[in-house]
Amino acid sequence: MTVLIATDVFGITPAVHGLARNLGRACRLVSPFDETASAFRSEQQAYQAFIAQGGVAGYAAKIRSLMQEGAEHIRFAIGFSAGASALWLGSTAPEFSLVQRMTLFYGSRIRDYLSLKPRCPAHLVFAEREAAFDAAALVADLGSRGHRAELAKNTSHGFMNPYSGGFCVKSHTRYTEELATMLHVGHTCKAEAA
Repeated sequence: MTVLIATDVFGITPAVHGLARNLGRACRLVSPFDETASAFRSEQQAYQAFIAQGGVAGYAAKIRSLMQEGAEHIRFAIGFSAGASALWLGSTAPEFSLVQRMTLFYGSRIRDYLSLKPRCPAHLVFAEREAAFDAAALVADLGSRGHRAELAKNTSHGFMNPYSGGFCVKSHTRYTEELATMLHVGHTCKAEAA
């Protein structure tokens, strides 16, 4: 069983590798960028590079392609920000029917694709404070559509990423522990970049 981790606009960072180790399962890391590691001086620079790579649609296409190559091994998917939005968008592909669960953190562009019906169960976790939209209203809307969605109290966008201005140690610890428990920690995790 493999866990697919779709990164945010910062790409595959040491923190993403750390998360993969903490999950205790084989992990496949995917980033919006062609190179396996990216170094950006700011979130703005990372976002501009993400848009240049094709944005959410381009990232979703990359994830769908990766799933077509190895979906038989991927049972869980975790996404952060752009990665969460791309997983949501890609989750209508037939290969996602093999995924047991997706956990998507602060995928702000999910709001543009509310009518999508993922082929696997999704747990959506949004930051309580978002600059571009009302997260509480989005969570309520998703809930009314039958999706499992929640607000992470007292958080801002990026609360799971130590490179983000919204990073929150307490929430990061909580959700990392929840993910590890869900995945039954105890197996060696080998992070493999896509």
